Amino acid sequence: MSYISLYRKYRPQNFGEIIGQKYIVTTLQNAIKLNKLTHAYIFAGPKGIGKTTIAKIFAKALNCLHPINGNACNRCVNCIAINQNQTTDILELDAASNNGVDDIRNIIEEVKFVPAVLTKKVYIIDEAHMLTVPAWNAMLKTIEDAPNHVVFIFATTEIYKIPPTILSRCQHYQFSRLLDAELINMINEIAKLENIIIDANATNKIAELADGSARDALSILEQLALYSDNHVTTPKINEVFGLIDDQHKITLLNDINLQKTQDIVQTINDYAIRGVNFSQLVNELIIILLDKLVYLQTKDLSLLKKLNVNNVDSIQLNQKQVIDLITVWQQAYMKIRTSADPKFYFEAAIFSAFKVQQQTAIQPITNTTTPIIDSSVSLKEDTKIKLAPIDSVFSYHEHPVETKTNHLQTKTENKIPLTIEDIFIGIAANNNAESKQKAQEFLASVKTELHPGVLSFLIPAAKIIVASKHGFVLVYDDELDAQFLNDKYNNFDFLNKVRKYFGKPMYIIGVSRHQLLSLADKFKNLRNQGRSFLEPPIDDLEEILKRNSSITQTAYEIYNN
Repeated sequence: MSYISLYRKYRPQNFGEIIGQKYIVTTLQNAIKLNKLTHAYIFAGPKGIGKTTIAKIFAKALNCLHPINGNACNRCVNCIAINQNQTTDILELDAASNNGVDDIRNIIEEVKFVPAVLTKKVYIIDEAHMLTVPAWNAMLKTIEDAPNHVVFIFATTEIYKIPPTILSRCQHYQFSRLLDAELINMINEIAKLENIIIDANATNKIAELADGSARDALSILEQLALYSDNHVTTPKINEVFGLIDDQHKITLLNDINLQKTQDIVQTINDYAIRGVNFSQLVNELIIILLDKLVYLQTKDLSLLKKLNVNNVDSIQLNQKQVIDLITVWQQAYMKIRTSADPKFYFEAAIFSAFKVQQQTAIQPITNTTTPIIDSSVSLKEDTKIKLAPIDSVFSYHEHPVETKTNHLQTKTENKIPLTIEDIFIGIAANNNAESKQKAQEFLASVKTELHPGVLSFLIPAAKIIVASKHGFVLVYDDELDAQFLNDKYNNFDFLNKVRKYFGKPMYIIGVSRHQLLSLADKFKNLRNQGRSFLEPPIDDLEEILKRNSSITQTAYEIYNN
């Protein structure tokens, strides 16, 4: 007999074997016992928690010839036929691949006919949110006036995509994630049946990784059992899924508090080499910090999820520090989780935590003039603050005058690397409408691409604030987005993509709204002093393209000879 995956092998066959979802199971059993069945149901909730499984059990129970307390007997002719997939009266449709009007029309034609063998003809439509609007419209009347011998069950992970007109005609059951305790019991029972040795900490870790999904928990257990020769331990889990133990996390948190930049950077580099999952690490750091916060408030160890008496006191953070770190990690989590470069956002979040910026970041500038924007406006309360007052600072210049006091002259002549501030001021001083229009067209083209690739980090930008013939500056609501762009603006792939559009490389840099205030003041001060400014030179950018293009051409010639 061929091998069967654990989640399929141990799929429940009746309501009594279902883990969790108590109110749903009870309601459906009562509907069968009292013969109060409706014509359409919607099962909604996260993946891997039993929606399709319960739909199959329910379909079997309402067709059972001798139901026991609302449960299928699994012995009658109908139950045996269903268990052995020998009936055509229970149909499963994957809406992800069968989501058009024609697929639905086939169902509409079929429902007119009575079941061939069973009492009820049941349609289980999985991933129902994938059905198109025309498909839903075609099905609307059938759901409204479904024949008595037909029951529809729609399973979905995205209930908000189901049209309201459909929702109002169905009974809606909202499934919830399984509790860790429920998953742990299931893992231990199945591990015992499969002769898998697993320690308690490893079981807890699998439940945590499964995130409430029974299917994911069993898939993880199966993978680990194969890797570890049926002896699952926490170190093995860490190896397979790129995780680190709690003590290392606590050390990292303490290093952040002590601002041990060198140690932290080395640690992060080590994590990257080991293939650590940074989004999972952030999630676990937040849980640890929440545990510490709960303990600081209550001193009750029984309320903690991860920490214990041996390590809760080793976190050298006070309440305010804990709250600040939680805020930083929560703000960075989605970027780390979805980014193609999670390591960068992880580092940026750490630097934000103790106010240390990378060399390319703009250092705070003391305001010595009247603020450009009314100081009574809070940036935290209104992150969508209008930039019109800032715009007026950067007037357009078609032919800037070069003088001996030029801000960039010394740096460019001596080949001193330009800072983001230098580039910003050089572009701002030569700001012109034509360049800004071209920059806006470029940004619009990036946003309309289906797969922007190396230009994807331009999309979150709120506005182009200044532009010249050699570059432009984007304003971001989130400082991490600006930092990410500034880390990549001299990247070969990025420059090459930009050159294809503009016909030459360009300086494209980002600033946050807060940084823009400081830069506007700096620029205004220098302009009031009678300074003029050169365009930031693009020679170095051309050199990057030339050097990398040569390397690429050489490699091509070597491997194609």
